[in-house]
Amino acid sequence: MMKLNGWKRIGIIVSVIWILGAGAYTYDSEIDQASLPISRTYLSCDSAAKAPTSRDVLDQIAAGDAGGQPPLPRKATDSAPEPGTVPMPPGAISSDSLPVTPPPGYTVEVPVPPGGVLADSRDCHKQAEDSLTLAVKNARLDASLVALVPVPLGWGITYLVLFLVRWVKRGFTQPFPGG
Repeated sequence: MMKLNGWKRIGIIVSVIWILGAGAYTYDSEIDQASLPISRTYLSCDSAAKAPTSRDVLDQIAAGDAGGQPPLPRKATDSAPEPGTVPMPPGAISSDSLPVTPPPGYTVEVPVPPGGVLADSRDCHKQAEDSLTLAVKNARLDASLVALVPVPLGWGITYLVLFLVRWVKRGFTQPFPGG
């Protein structure tokens, strides 16, 4: 069994601390950097899922909340509308299926979240999950490189410096007379 002096033991302890500390720190920082765009993708997906449909916009217009536009004229009816419902003018909503167009003279602006909206929420979430998988894979690779590559380089540089110091010292030693 090889005997290790105090300096080699200290070097081994420092190497283990470096591998654990640098690996964990690099992994966490890579995941943190990747989380912002991935969370934006998820928010975009959620915004797309919560974006108003044409039916929602027409219900809003019919209720008189048309973003500063005048309310639709209402046809006087003899019977009162059912409680909890809004009377709709004839022709304002053709059916429950899309697309539904607003009445003439009304403009409809549907807000688009930053980064755009993907049509299908499942595709949007799949894209975000794929981004997360790729980020984790890249973070693991980066963390392992940062943790493992410097250790043999550090040991190699240390032994090179020790060799050079000893070599230079030997050059300054005086040869023994007669020997």
